[in-house]
Amino acid sequence: MALVTRFDTPASLRDLPAGSPFYDNWHAYIAGSLSASTPGSPSGEFYDASETNVAVAAQHVVTWMAFPRALLVASHRDDRHTAFTLGDNRDVQEEYCEWHVERNGAGKIRKVSFVTETPEYFERLWAVDPARVVAIYRALVSPAVVQADLASPGGGYNRRNHWNHADGIVHLIQTINTLSAALGLSQGSVNSLGARDNFEHNPGPRTSVDPRVAMDISALARRGLSITLREPIGLYIAHWDDTGWTRPDGSPVGDYWRIVRGSPGMVLRLEYEVPAGEGFVVGDIRIGGRPIEFGGQLAEHVTVMVAGIAGGRVR
Repeated sequence: MALVTRFDTPASLRDLPAGSPFYDNWHAYIAGSLSASTPGSPSGEFYDASETNVAVAAQHVVTWMAFPRALLVASHRDDRHTAFTLGDNRDVQEEYCEWHVERNGAGKIRKVSFVTETPEYFERLWAVDPARVVAIYRALVSPAVVQADLASPGGGYNRRNHWNHADGIVHLIQTINTLSAALGLSQGSVNSLGARDNFEHNPGPRTSVDPRVAMDISALARRGLSITLREPIGLYIAHWDDTGWTRPDGSPVGDYWRIVRGSPGMVLRLEYEVPAGEGFVVGDIRIGGRPIEFGGQLAEHVTVMVAGIAGGRVR
């Protein structure tokens, strides 16, 4: 494929007019986060598609579960209620997907919102047009949002503002859920010496994402391939499965999912909410016969993805 002349925004979002400097700034951020070539061990490489020309031979999608794996395989293997209780805390949602639960006056869940958008995007958008960031927050969270709510003491963007933490969700805030971390994980995986399957004795992350990405990318690198992330680079919600979910009368649920940011195949914000006309709320739905009490019960049925491409250098 030809060299990338400008890295696109996640899901090709157009939150500002085409001529805005934001898009060049975004390209500069992605390009600055990638090395022209990171040699693999013992072969292959991870490359920057804006600097290295590769004839792409195949695409590969890496997927993993949105619910934090550590809560299911560590101390709560046989205590799913505790795992789900802890899982609704954003600070433990470490799989590059976070969610926020909204409840009605009776305490039942009425809506769950999932996001994979990263703080880096909003920080760079804020640097160019803070008013646009405010408008996005108002559309996604509350019309009551004002610019001062989102600003840090120095005037920059506060990624952990209360509208993106206690009172809503717009993008990821867990400390390792950043695009920079995802890019670093992807590049570094060409040097993985073994399959990080979490059955090794050496210490490693207990997440779903880290061993999955490391194993898939290192396997491609060992074949001598040049690997990078597919444009537009981003973390996306890949799939959601409500098979076996039932309404209060025992019948299958309808399609209550809604893509709010992104597009099919590149979903950045996904919401689950029962239409008012149905006469019940999310908390009245059962999964496997159990009522929905936590957002994590839905997250267990949501998968996240990053897409890669691989091939050989153009000589």
